[in-house]
Amino acid sequence: MVDAIESLLPQTQCGKCKHPGCHPYAEAIARGESINHCVPGGQDTINALAELLGEATIPLDPSYGTTAAFRQVAVIREDECIGCTKCIQACPVDAIVGAAKFTHTIIRDECTGCDLCIAPCPVDCIDLVNLPDEPLLTKPADRQAQAAHQKARYEFRNNRLADAKASRQARSDTPESSEAGTVVIAKKDNDKSGIIAAALARSNLKKAERSLIRAQENDEDTTLIQQEIDALLRELQSLQP
Repeated sequence: MVDAIESLLPQTQCGKCKHPGCHPYAEAIARGESINHCVPGGQDTINALAELLGEATIPLDPSYGTTAAFRQVAVIREDECIGCTKCIQACPVDAIVGAAKFTHTIIRDECTGCDLCIAPCPVDCIDLVNLPDEPLLTKPADRQAQAAHQKARYEFRNNRLADAKASRQARSDTPESSEAGTVVIAKKDNDKSGIIAAALARSNLKKAERSLIRAQENDEDTTLIQQEIDALLRELQSLQP
């Protein structure tokens, strides 16, 4: 029954149902939890679940959110991206590409609109936007095909991460490499923290400089903004290797 329930869920893995993915929510429904907690699935998913389980259909519980009328995707404002990789780590379907210290971008066709990448972004440069030309799919066959594709990408990512973890564990189990590996990892962590701090400072400096220009154009007092810029410049100077 759990598999049958999960097959009707949209596989966005967004967590808006208060469960860490579609499969855990399917398990909860099988145990008796209400069928009206899936925000991206909306009323179509609720109706399908009600039919499967022989229950009366009910409206989406508004305390969990509101279903968008159109497809939504995340978009990175790339000129503000600091290349921290936090969004890449958060994306459940590997729809974000990029490398550390380089600009990231989102693969629009693969983005599920889960918005899990937004909160981890330290410079708040990711937006969730509506695509008015792309209404939500309504035909059951189309919805299931989309869900199957998104689930496949989710499972592929999980397998990739599991393989990477196993490889790291195998290397750390080698006696002669464990001590040296610990030192290298600690150094990398320290380096990464410094890189992110500097990137944050640069991003905040750009924003402050834009605020300064706007204030000057409007003949506003720029004292506080200039003080912020001076402080950020000092911070950047202190973070230089």
